[in-house]
Amino acid sequence: MQRLLVFLAILVVSVMSSACINNFAIQELNTKAKEYLDKGDYDEAIKRLESSVDLDGSIYEARYNLAVAYVHKEEFAKAVVQLNEAIKLNAQNPDAYYTLGVALEGLANSKITDEAKNCEESPSGCEDKVSEDNEFSVSFKTADDAKYTIDKLDEAIEAYKKYLNIAGIPEDAEKVNAHIKDLEDDKNSYQKEYEAMMNPLSGDNQNADLN
Repeated sequence: MQRLLVFLAILVVSVMSSACINNFAIQELNTKAKEYLDKGDYDEAIKRLESSVDLDGSIYEARYNLAVAYVHKEEFAKAVVQLNEAIKLNAQNPDAYYTLGVALEGLANSKITDEAKNCEESPSGCEDKVSEDNEFSVSFKTADDAKYTIDKLDEAIEAYKKYLNIAGIPEDAEKVNAHIKDLEDDKNSYQKEYEAMMNPLSGDNQNADLN
């Protein structure tokens, strides 16, 4: 499962739009963090944005930018927390939902086995691990991992749909819609694996009934 290819196009909202902030220290933290984000120095950006949020958690741009930095660091759980808080502050900014979709995909992907990820990226040599209907059959270590991934994919799909709904017809609408379809296919495949893990003898029972 690959995250959306336009992931690197996530927009960083300029904190300078928060000119009404009277606290100079917060404004300075956000401005400096924006500079670090632009340079790709996410560790330094996170330090300043975390300090900014601690001082005043009501600034949408600070929470959004902090989430973007977390996503780049693949700290997806932290990103989801900040994005949900940002959406409470401004529910009409489509980029927050887009970024939320990416973060939720990251969480879903974290439960898939490394072996399965490697086979998705390089299918050659994995033929013996693929079932007759071409679905990878050992994607998860436990049924709980499979269920977690399915739930997070559901949430990611809803986030991308919300992005499209609020953005209207964005330039990447075709890509996002295609990606949603891919996620739905992934989810259906994982659902079958989950059901097989929950009912490991169902196939044997069916064969016994036929005999």
